[in-house]
Amino acid sequence: MSEIFVKNLNALIVSQVAPHSPAAEAGIRPGDLLKRINDKPILDILDYRFYAAEESLRITIQRDEQEIQITLYKEPEEDLGLEFEHELGDKVHTCKNRCVFCFIHQQPKGMRRSLYLMDDDFRLSFMHGNYVTLTNITAQEWERILEQRLSPLYVSVHATDPILRARLLGRKEPAPILPQLRQLADNRIDVHAQIVLCPDLNDGPALDQTLVELAAEHRAITGKRSGVCSVAIVPVGLTRFRSKLTPLRYADRDYARALIAQVQHHTRRFRKMLGTRFAWLGDEWYYVAQYPYPGRTHYEEFPQLEDGIGTMRLFLEELRRITPRLPRKAPHPVSATLVTAELPAAQIQQMADLFNRIEGIALNVCVVKNHFFGGNIHIAGLLTAQDILHQLAQFPSCRSTVFIPSICLRDNTLFLDDLTIAQARESSGLNLQVVGNSPRALASALGLLPPKSSSPRTQGSAWVVDEQLAEYQMTT
Repeated sequence: MSEIFVKNLNALIVSQVAPHSPAAEAGIRPGDLLKRINDKPILDILDYRFYAAEESLRITIQRDEQEIQITLYKEPEEDLGLEFEHELGDKVHTCKNRCVFCFIHQQPKGMRRSLYLMDDDFRLSFMHGNYVTLTNITAQEWERILEQRLSPLYVSVHATDPILRARLLGRKEPAPILPQLRQLADNRIDVHAQIVLCPDLNDGPALDQTLVELAAEHRAITGKRSGVCSVAIVPVGLTRFRSKLTPLRYADRDYARALIAQVQHHTRRFRKMLGTRFAWLGDEWYYVAQYPYPGRTHYEEFPQLEDGIGTMRLFLEELRRITPRLPRKAPHPVSATLVTAELPAAQIQQMADLFNRIEGIALNVCVVKNHFFGGNIHIAGLLTAQDILHQLAQFPSCRSTVFIPSICLRDNTLFLDDLTIAQARESSGLNLQVVGNSPRALASALGLLPPKSSSPRTQGSAWVVDEQLAEYQMTT
């Protein structure tokens, strides 16, 4: 969603009604509030899809101050023909945990408003791959998950030991997760798990225990139709604004290398036991370890792409695929600077070098260090306008045209530090161009290939990752 702050109407606002659809024939109009279907409250798009699947519908809408009852009949698979302003008709469900690694507690004031929202909403988990702890849901919400069979869900596990998990989540009472995972599996709901790894807390033997116990919930072991399908292991994100919080340390090169070896020991066994590697490390671990990114087959079907795992490999694969299609000469000369962050800098330079072989193309790369957040933040999705503009001004060979990956902005418009792209252009005097997050998108922007819209599954093959992935630390 481009805007997650919606009014708590407990209803969906109709934005469009398809002509000649059942909804249009019944007289539903844009601006109507869809409140109930067959006496069931409609709080979000999931409620709508679930309850509107019936053939006979008794619909309650609100128009102005009046409630209107509508009864209609439709074919079993026929769509009602409604579109809505937002996916949620009530507020985002927020998190009451005090996670020791929470990114939101490490931010200053004055950032983009959405960055301060601590969501722990199972609906966003199902719809957008946000990770949820399952510690903030009510009994009624839990029953809804089971009834509507919202599969898969993306669950922040962090540790399977209930006491350690409680410590990580900042809760006083134990926080067991395995019983919930088993109940989800019993109701044919798959889970993709996440571990935010904090050195000296949930690593070492605790990580071994977590991986082994999660693997025991895989359907290859349990014989159930559903279970824990995969595990993502990502590093804790720490900023310079971290103060009066649980002390945490960075992972250095040697730590990252030892961790990779530890996880590889498990994944070799998992492949024999489960038929899958099951556990994957975030791209940052290979960056910190100064190791090359694994090959395409390592990531199997990219089950943890929602957590940014494998995005650098997808980037390189897409670059390889488009290379034979690139022309020898550009249709018009382009001289520009590419902005990127530290983590993907080598791959962006590789792309620039490839495009520079084309007659008429002259690209260089400005690697922007994240001074604003500091700490161990080196992904493009967390770059601010002030860092980008300051370092472009200091970049000796900056061109007048600068390409900024759209991952750095919300809706291609707003930077993290609440500066718009228009304001950044005016302030810098540069021709700042927002470009899509893939090699194909840049090639199209340069006029080397025709534009092509990305499919949902390939949008992760980005300069780094989609904004949602870049902010994975915030949604744990």
